[in-house]
Amino acid sequence: MKAKWSALKKIISESEQGRELLLSLINEDGKIISANANMVKTLHLQNLKTKGVNFFDFLHPVNVNDFKSAIKEAANCTTSSMELYLKNGYYHPTKWQISSTIDEEGRNMFLCVGHKILDDKRLSQYNKLGEKNYQLIVEGLSAGILFQDINGELIAVNQRAAEIFSTTLERLYQLTDIESLWNLAWQITNESNNAVLFADTPFMQALKTGQPQAEVLIVRLRNGETRWLHFSSQPLFDEVTHTVFSVVTNIIDITKERLLSSQLKERDALFKAFMKQTPNLAWVVDEDEYLVFASHTFLQYFRLEEADALNKKITELVPGSIVANMYAKHVEVLRTGKPAEHIERAELADGTNLVFHISLFEIDSTSGKRLLGGYAINLTDKYEIEKRLRQSNDRLLLLTRATSDAIWEWDMQTGQIFRNDALMDMIGYNMDAPKGLSWWLRRIHPDDRNRVSDKVKESTDNKEQSWEEEYLFKCADGTYKHVRDKGYIVYENGLPVKMIGSLHDVTNLKQLEGELMTEKLERQKEISETIIRAQEKERTRIGHELHDNVNQILSTAKLFVDMMKPIGKEEKATKKKTVDYILLAIEEIRKLSKELVLPQLTGKSLVESIQTLIDDIHLATDIKIKFVFDYENEMLSQGKKVTLLRIVQEQLKNILKHSKAKRVDIVLQNRDGDTHLIIKDDGIGFCPKQTHRGIGLSNIYERVNFYNGETDVQTEPGKGCTLFVAIPSL
Repeated sequence: MKAKWSALKKIISESEQGRELLLSLINEDGKIISANANMVKTLHLQNLKTKGVNFFDFLHPVNVNDFKSAIKEAANCTTSSMELYLKNGYYHPTKWQISSTIDEEGRNMFLCVGHKILDDKRLSQYNKLGEKNYQLIVEGLSAGILFQDINGELIAVNQRAAEIFSTTLERLYQLTDIESLWNLAWQITNESNNAVLFADTPFMQALKTGQPQAEVLIVRLRNGETRWLHFSSQPLFDEVTHTVFSVVTNIIDITKERLLSSQLKERDALFKAFMKQTPNLAWVVDEDEYLVFASHTFLQYFRLEEADALNKKITELVPGSIVANMYAKHVEVLRTGKPAEHIERAELADGTNLVFHISLFEIDSTSGKRLLGGYAINLTDKYEIEKRLRQSNDRLLLLTRATSDAIWEWDMQTGQIFRNDALMDMIGYNMDAPKGLSWWLRRIHPDDRNRVSDKVKESTDNKEQSWEEEYLFKCADGTYKHVRDKGYIVYENGLPVKMIGSLHDVTNLKQLEGELMTEKLERQKEISETIIRAQEKERTRIGHELHDNVNQILSTAKLFVDMMKPIGKEEKATKKKTVDYILLAIEEIRKLSKELVLPQLTGKSLVESIQTLIDDIHLATDIKIKFVFDYENEMLSQGKKVTLLRIVQEQLKNILKHSKAKRVDIVLQNRDGDTHLIIKDDGIGFCPKQTHRGIGLSNIYERVNFYNGETDVQTEPGKGCTLFVAIPSL
């Protein structure tokens, strides 16, 4: 925002607190409209209103155009600043800031705020030097100029020096104790990358010896840039005492030259390395056909020694058959100046046929003679391989047309895939458009795609000769065929370049395998049911045998014992123990026979049989058992019902014997085609990692596994036990 005109004039006229500041208002032609007291005093301004003093007259001519440009920038509401040489007896450096305003009549005016860069002591030294070195300090534009006292402190410096060091005059004149900064803060080395102390600099050596000194120093600027600077220092002598009182240093920035020299050295090293290491023939000849450079391969190929071959005519160094073919091409490139490429065939004296891809091009030269570069790649082996490959491809094409097998070929370098008619007929697609690897992979069933892709990659990574996979492939009619794919890998120089394979439709075979597997499972199921029925029948027979025969024998034995009449006290005690043991045996056999003979075998359903077990337990113990069920499980086969009942019987037996539980929940239900049995108690539980499976749990696991089911026991000490069983319903 532009300040008000009246306010600016008042600030300038009343400005006393900024006595060191130079304040003035000028118009766009440079005429001074108003100035503060310090400005008037410094420039000896009198009668500004009547004389029409122009600010430009106090600027050094080298700064006038830059100052006018700064005024134009300020007119666009952009405050600009710059350093100027202002005439005050001698021209001395000042710094100015220019901003714009508008007077009462709407004309552009500019507020110029300046201050001296030099302090009074340095200004005195500066003025003394300026008497004889004015043009060097102010007008020296091509080189940086430094004037230093006998301690190395700056007296005067020109604008070019500030530009070289990427700084301003004001910052340079603010520097003090340069020796400490040079040795401790600044990074300055010589071209051998050794640090240069302040005492060893050209200007300090010139002060010390009284002789001119020069050296190239490498300076790292604050912005990270590195510059090569040539310092040339000349001592200055007092005319009266003839002693050195100051030194002037001329600084030339030679960074571009050093970088260019470095680049030339690097390019020369690269060129020599290329000529030595390239596996192909490379050469440079001049317009008179003299060999200037040659690659190691070129010299080796033609059995030449570098010292003997260079600077000799190439026509005398290589076989005549090659020269005859190449000479006309060289002449044509030199005549037109345009590069050329061609395939050249040559036959050596021993009958060897050679094929080269040759590139010819003109090279810029500083010697005055035109230079021609050549580069030849030996394609003889490649042409021979391609010839044999074409013959192989022709044979392969004939074979694929003659066979009824589905055959494919993948060129791994070009990505092209060939599939014969038999293969395309198998999958139902036409052969009009090329169908690459990605097209094929997208039609492999998603469940198989990654597996097949990983298998192919793994085979090539491990340098295997072949791979084989079976997968589902989507045909043109939308159906999937089960195919067996087998590929053979061709390697060149250790890299896979081609893959050839065959495809077989094994859909019918897979269907037969599925039918056989289903039939096998049915047979296994029937066998399992038969085994279970036989086992339960045998258990029932044993249970009845124990109950009807063994218990009868024991009962008879008890009668005989009861008929015995003991005489003494000991005999009576023996008789009583015998009777007790017989009764205990009868009771144990009764319980065992009851476990062996299941309730369902008497015609009850699974639910009724489980409920009977629960009722018997309720009669004998205080434990509470809750039974929740659905009747869909009555559709189970007889063998599975027996298995589930046995599991309930076994787990309840375990709970009564070990758990100290007060409550048991039993759930029997059908979920997603499986029968779930859950038995949960609130007993003491156990640690499954520290407790071995007992006979009871082992029996449960074996029975469930028999029907391909799942068993899970969840328990912790103090948190009861939950048994989960899932058996397929069908």
